[in-house]
Amino acid sequence: INEKRGEMEKEEILIEQATPKDAEEIYKVMQMVYSRLIDKSIYVCDSLEDVKSILTESGFGVVALNKKQNIVGCLLCKYPGNSQDNLGRDIRLPEPELAKVVHAETAVVLEEYRGSFLQSKMLQLAERLIDKEKYRFLLATVSPDNPASFKTLEQNGFKHIVTKEKYGGFIRRVYRKILV
Repeated sequence: INEKRGEMEKEEILIEQATPKDAEEIYKVMQMVYSRLIDKSIYVCDSLEDVKSILTESGFGVVALNKKQNIVGCLLCKYPGNSQDNLGRDIRLPEPELAKVVHAETAVVLEEYRGSFLQSKMLQLAERLIDKEKYRFLLATVSPDNPASFKTLEQNGFKHIVTKEKYGGFIRRVYRKILV
């Protein structure tokens, strides 16, 4: 829903899996959201190389498309494997469980499309895309200064497990959802 000069205008938004060809547009949306933030510490923006890597080899993405087929939101998910940045380590998962972790890595929605539950809708599609036979935990981090995002996680069944320093000195809440 867009609010323009006092009147509400509904716009159909399509939520679908991203493809590698979406990488540059996803990156531009991430950069646009980051550039408009007053407090830059609440969001750590991935590089274009990270986005391409996630979409081609280490994960997948979900996008929200407006009626012109422009990306207005995205969620990137990553399979961290046994890497040191696996958030399972932060919540003290036993070593064998680390292979069952998926990260909800980055979620952004352009300002003019917020308030339409797009982050929730993208999370829900992402969960459906995860192979539940192979993966058991969906983990995410969010700034304590970003209540809209952590409320969205909580409304989608995520539990706050720990708050700690991440990403080179930023305080983050680490969330876990057990996939069923």
